[in-house]
Amino acid sequence: MYLRDSGPLFEPQHCELFKNAGGFNNDWDLTNAVVALVIARHAQSGAADTATLAAQPPDWVEYTRDIKQRGGGLEAAERVILELLTPQQRRDFAHAWNPKLVTRLFQEMYAGDAACRRLYGFAPEHIHGEGYLEKETVLLDAALLPAKTKTGVLTGRINAETQIALERAGLIGRIPEAAWVTEDDGVRKPDARTLALLQERMNFRLGIYIGDTLDDLRVVQNFRETNAAGRARVLSCLVLSGPAGDANRRMFLEAGAEIVAPDVNAVLNYLGSVLK
Repeated sequence: MYLRDSGPLFEPQHCELFKNAGGFNNDWDLTNAVVALVIARHAQSGAADTATLAAQPPDWVEYTRDIKQRGGGLEAAERVILELLTPQQRRDFAHAWNPKLVTRLFQEMYAGDAACRRLYGFAPEHIHGEGYLEKETVLLDAALLPAKTKTGVLTGRINAETQIALERAGLIGRIPEAAWVTEDDGVRKPDARTLALLQERMNFRLGIYIGDTLDDLRVVQNFRETNAAGRARVLSCLVLSGPAGDANRRMFLEAGAEIVAPDVNAVLNYLGSVLK
């Protein structure tokens, strides 16, 4: 599939639609869901340029709405795609879509030459240069973490990515690996087992879970419905530091978030003031 570049196929703000649909805490899955629709549109239309292809229905709002209705995540995206296509278009789609290659390209773009082998165990083959990893912004001020609290990590990233993120945030010595739950543990948000595993490892009785997506809220809500909830009480705190910013405030509150804050540092500042 070759396309003439006549405009963007996907804009950064569209990522938020997938996050709100649920099940896309793993960036590779989100990328595959995006590429799947691009390929499906091409199978339907045969468009030769990106602007024409981007105009083909469904748009990103409709696509992610349908994914959400089917439970969220990449498997739901695949079901939506297959329902859009005729049998011949499905064959064309299956011939063009290569999730393993999409994931590999994402990893090479993210890690770059400097970190690809450390993170994923291979040297870049298709994409070279500085990775997007180098452009990531550290959101948390480590100096604001209250000294009397335990801190853990529950993330959709793999262990190696988590380690680099904590190194860059100045937290690698503050949060031991025993207090991480990552993609390598085999469970994903919003599955309650992720938070139950973190509680078991950290043995806390009261916690505040800070995140920036609806899946972060859902993992707390799901945790409360499990037997593990008898071991600990967890409050949900959603921050507005995602791409949509303050536009998410109402959605988070209506979904049941107990705390909504501008960013993680505002939460840490408050905790520091009350835990002195």
